[in-house]
Amino acid sequence: MSGPTTVSVSDLAVARVAARRVRRVPGVAALLGDVAQTLLGLAADWLPRDPVPEELRVQGLVASVHGHETEIRVTVGVRFGTNCAELAERVRREVAEEVATVCGLDARVRVTVADIALPV
Repeated sequence: MSGPTTVSVSDLAVARVAARRVRRVPGVAALLGDVAQTLLGLAADWLPRDPVPEELRVQGLVASVHGHETEIRVTVGVRFGTNCAELAERVRREVAEEVATVCGLDARVRVTVADIALPV
């Protein structure tokens, strides 16, 4: 007879699931890194590593797992003409649903619209 199975989901795994979902929300132009992510990205450019496919990159998103919950901070750029409040709510809802489905975690999602992509 075996005991209960314990599964831990890493911050990075949650971030990758969430980033993939954010990119699929209509109106999202890009995931945008904050200052800390930008600095880490610059430092990482100097370190040897295997290339990470675009769909697995997590710039613009930070996830912190605490037990059966995760806190996710998303920073996006939106397409011009997109209602920012409606987009932020849709991103919040869809990311929370995807993380619950894939990772089995309750997600608190905070969305920041940091840029609007203007037409050229």
